[in-house]
Amino acid sequence: MPLYLLPLLPLLGFALLMLLPKAFPGKTGGWLASGTVLAAFIIALTRYLGLGGTPDQETVIANWLPNMALGKNLSVGFYLDQLSSVMTLIITGIGFLIHVYSVSYMSHDAKFTRFFAFLNFFVSMMLILVLADSYPLMFVGWEGVGMASYLLIGFWFNGRNSEASDRDVREASDREAVANSNAARKAFIMNRIGDLGFMLGMFLLYKLYGTLNIPELAARVEGASVVQAGIELACLFLLVGAVGKSGQLPLTTWLPDAMAGPTPVSALIHAATMVTAGVYLVARSNFLYDLAPNASMWVAWVGALTALYGALSALNQHDIKKILAYSTVSQLGYMFLAVGLHSYSAGVFHLLTHAFFKALLFLCAGAVIHALHEEQDVRLMGGMRRFMPMTHLFSLMGVLAIAGIPIWSGFFSKDAILAAAFDANPLLYLIGLGVAFLTAFYMGRWYFLVWRGTYRGHVAHPHEADPIMLAPLGILAALATLGGFLNIPTFLGGNHAFDSFLSKAVPVHAHEIAHSTELILTLLAVGAGLGGLFWAWTEHRRGLLAHGPLGRTSAAALYLNDLYDGLFSNPSRGVAYGLDVVDRGVDGTVGGIARSASGTGTAFTWWQSGFVRAYAVSMLLGTALMVGYWALKTIGMGGGQ
Repeated sequence: MPLYLLPLLPLLGFALLMLLPKAFPGKTGGWLASGTVLAAFIIALTRYLGLGGTPDQETVIANWLPNMALGKNLSVGFYLDQLSSVMTLIITGIGFLIHVYSVSYMSHDAKFTRFFAFLNFFVSMMLILVLADSYPLMFVGWEGVGMASYLLIGFWFNGRNSEASDRDVREASDREAVANSNAARKAFIMNRIGDLGFMLGMFLLYKLYGTLNIPELAARVEGASVVQAGIELACLFLLVGAVGKSGQLPLTTWLPDAMAGPTPVSALIHAATMVTAGVYLVARSNFLYDLAPNASMWVAWVGALTALYGALSALNQHDIKKILAYSTVSQLGYMFLAVGLHSYSAGVFHLLTHAFFKALLFLCAGAVIHALHEEQDVRLMGGMRRFMPMTHLFSLMGVLAIAGIPIWSGFFSKDAILAAAFDANPLLYLIGLGVAFLTAFYMGRWYFLVWRGTYRGHVAHPHEADPIMLAPLGILAALATLGGFLNIPTFLGGNHAFDSFLSKAVPVHAHEIAHSTELILTLLAVGAGLGGLFWAWTEHRRGLLAHGPLGRTSAAALYLNDLYDGLFSNPSRGVAYGLDVVDRGVDGTVGGIARSASGTGTAFTWWQSGFVRAYAVSMLLGTALMVGYWALKTIGMGGGQ
């Protein structure tokens, strides 16, 4: 089956649901959208199983963006190798589970069909991004997921209860509408900064090598003399694009605010689509970053510092989804740390395991929010395991996975990243190990506040999620628990299975670490996870964090939003206000002139009555005046002689 069917199927679902919404009453639109993604997953799985050592490249349009002056053109084509194959399975597999979950979660929403149309569009654009055989086509998908995120983050742009009879409910809905709209705009604008970097990187690469087709560019870079400064600069530009799309420092503040959208959107953005695009861009451009050590080190340090920032910010948040959002910021930092150290397989493997446990955690959070009638404050939860035993069990699996506890998936992928950091730079390793400790703490705190202790909520009888929501949670819990075994050493040769598979698409750099040292590193990582969970347990009993300076700083997300407001938002608002005053003054002056002219015109409108007799009288009077004028003038001239 041709590769173009992968993005085409969900794109057709989007078109049908948008153009013919009344043809899909009830939940049929949701099942149609789910079916298109399932079909895409089946195709992706088929192509994955049939993938050999040689990548599959298929041209769809031979001539795209032709440049007759240079005698060159760029084709539209799709490229499937081991890296893009893994990405297609993540996007369609996790995406399908989120679609199914959403059929129940969004069942009472008035814009149910439109929601699934946007989800299909999101999946389609992400598939274009990862399958593109050129940077310009990748940029089409890049911009597409940006547009889809804008539509879905701001999906409730008019609030959910804008027509409620109760005034307080209406006012709360209006505040929610403003917050949702602002979050969507913030994501859209901050991503444009990253997009500029992506474009500059493309322009420079084309200037250096005359092509943007990725396989052809890789061949030219390998066969030509390296322009070191140019490669470094191009990789830095691409890093700017990746930072914007994946919510890394300094363009990270949009990602926590993206929680304004429905919870399935949060799961899709954070686990399977948009924010992983930056990691994919660096991994796909490995042939460039391998030749750019300075840019690569920038990638690693940006990732390490972002991982630390996200972990510190998550320590004392109170929104059940925002804790997970800052967690995503931090875990993406781990991925950037790995790919920046040229450990591409470790970064991509953590991307895979993160998709399992983060989608699981977000959807479990959505089930809790659903049961508590849209309550998201973890301080108003507690003891939910009694009401939602299955969701509680699945949440526990996700927490153990992200905390890096053996045998759960996060243990395997995080351990590989820490080993790469230890081999490259001791300081990067210490930051990574500290982040592992903080991760276990804030996720343990999340678990204890939601599921343990006494119930503090306002809903009398919270209910367990229905089977349509529980089924995806069960599958994701199994993947979060067992997914790490995809990279255990094989019996033949002792190579790691996932690393061996991915080595056909990206270079796998072996780390020179003794087995005894590797064992110590593993024990330290596990100790960090267990220590963080123990701290969370003691914090749950004593509650000291919220009252200290660390708690206040964490609750304010290290004041980064306040810093940006002071440096950019407030000055720009001041300039806008000043220009508005000037504009109003100019409008007032011009308006005054216009009103004067309008008054004069009004005074003469009585001449334009529309009656012929009035016009005849006017002509007669005018003629009499003219004759009288000339008669008086003639008499005057005669008297003068």
